[in-house]
Amino acid sequence: MLDAGGLFGKRTLMEKEQSRFLCEVTSEFGYDAIGLGDEDLNYGIDFLREAIAEYSLPFTSANVFETATGELLLPEYLKIKRGGITFGICSVLDPDLPITTMGKTESPVEVRDPIATLRELIPRMRDDGIESIILFCHMGDKKTEAFLNQVAGVDICLAGNSRRPYSSERVVGKTCLISGSFEGRYMGQLKGDFEKSTGKLKAFEVDITKLDEKFIEEATMLARIEDFKVHLEEVRLNARGIYKPTKGSDKEQFLTSRECRKCHRSTWDTLMQSAHNSAYTTLSRKGQADEPECLSCHTTGYLYKGGYDEKPPANRLAHVQCEACHGYGTMHSRDGSMLERARKSCVVCHNNEDCSPDFDYDVYWEKIKH
Repeated sequence: MLDAGGLFGKRTLMEKEQSRFLCEVTSEFGYDAIGLGDEDLNYGIDFLREAIAEYSLPFTSANVFETATGELLLPEYLKIKRGGITFGICSVLDPDLPITTMGKTESPVEVRDPIATLRELIPRMRDDGIESIILFCHMGDKKTEAFLNQVAGVDICLAGNSRRPYSSERVVGKTCLISGSFEGRYMGQLKGDFEKSTGKLKAFEVDITKLDEKFIEEATMLARIEDFKVHLEEVRLNARGIYKPTKGSDKEQFLTSRECRKCHRSTWDTLMQSAHNSAYTTLSRKGQADEPECLSCHTTGYLYKGGYDEKPPANRLAHVQCEACHGYGTMHSRDGSMLERARKSCVVCHNNEDCSPDFDYDVYWEKIKH
């Protein structure tokens, strides 16, 4: 059982929690080896190590080194015996992929030249009694094909970071190239004929199965997923602390600034050019896009019922849109108070020396007046 990497989710608090659940389930599948993808560093080295230890996940990587120590982050290869054949499984990561972790701007790892790494490693693996070498190449299918033409000695290569499955046999030089694609949409099986005396792959056949609606969902797993969804919602709300959506009314709705644009195009154009329109992006760049205290002012309606939420469709309310100042769009023109409410709203966020030390209403209004 092999996986080329990319097990973890995106760099958000909820995706991090989902990744824990995915690790738990993955540990039950009995994987023999898992390659390291760039996504697997999304939550930092400590999270990766904790997941490996808690769920006994067999990660491997030959060219990723910890920046702080200069040491290999993971075992450079795994040695496994099956059917009388001694397999060596190693993994390389594309050095061109950006490595970004939550809350940090500098990469905690150094990804070294994969070609030089394997040219040095493969002979040592052979000296260690390995007969058949399996490589995880987390570079995508096209780049992996070009890579294999520069490295000799790989018997089977599983392409990671790929967007399409290989539905038929492919050979690059003397290497069998396979891929199961992404997001768990496919599962592949290789049936190999190995030479008993040397462990060399003589012939193979690949079957790719698409996990679509033709497959019946497993009842026990569905129940676990539903329980996890309840847990995830609890985590999501608890993460807000005192910044829970308690203001406003369940009967009103935020419509987003695109609805306002239908009648107020010139005002909308002004907003598009303002810093308000990139307020959430500012948080993302600083690794603070999950901080409730920050989200309350860098999104629209975060403290209000129906306001910004990382879950669609409420994630459309990112940035400081019209309704962040004027209130619910469904209350438009009911009592004529929307303008007055907007004027008073500025000091809700521009209210202290930490967040807005230079705030002066008249000066700031010139930047956004409409």
